[in-house]
Amino acid sequence: EAAAEAAAEAAAQAAAAAAQREQERAEECAATREGQLSWRVARCEEKMGFVGAGSDLAPRVDWLEDVLGLASEGSLEERLGAVERLLELEPFETLAAEPPAEPPAAAPLPSPAPVPAPVPVHGGRVAASPGR
Repeated sequence: EAAAEAAAEAAAQAAAAAAQREQERAEECAATREGQLSWRVARCEEKMGFVGAGSDLAPRVDWLEDVLGLASEGSLEERLGAVERLLELEPFETLAAEPPAEPPAAAPLPSPAPVPAPVPVHGGRVAASPGR
């Protein structure tokens, strides 16, 4: 039970740390349009299990569209918005405006069952429990 409690606590801490990192990344990138787009592309790639590289965002958005089967047109921002909607990611504007949500508290573990009193020992043998 202690191991389960420790695992639940570790999971809650990891979720809180991930939310904090996400918020810090959003704040750092929000300073510039290019930074915002870069962060949004990286978030989409991460959601798909891919870590992109490079500062040229257009080919990275092209790749996202190809993998998802999108044939969208418009500006890079519009195309990226279509990818985000398909991946069901929260819009950047919402994330940048709101502080990170607190992770849900771990559910309390049930109380352990009471431990029965020890049975007295007589001459090296365990005495029969009452009622047996």
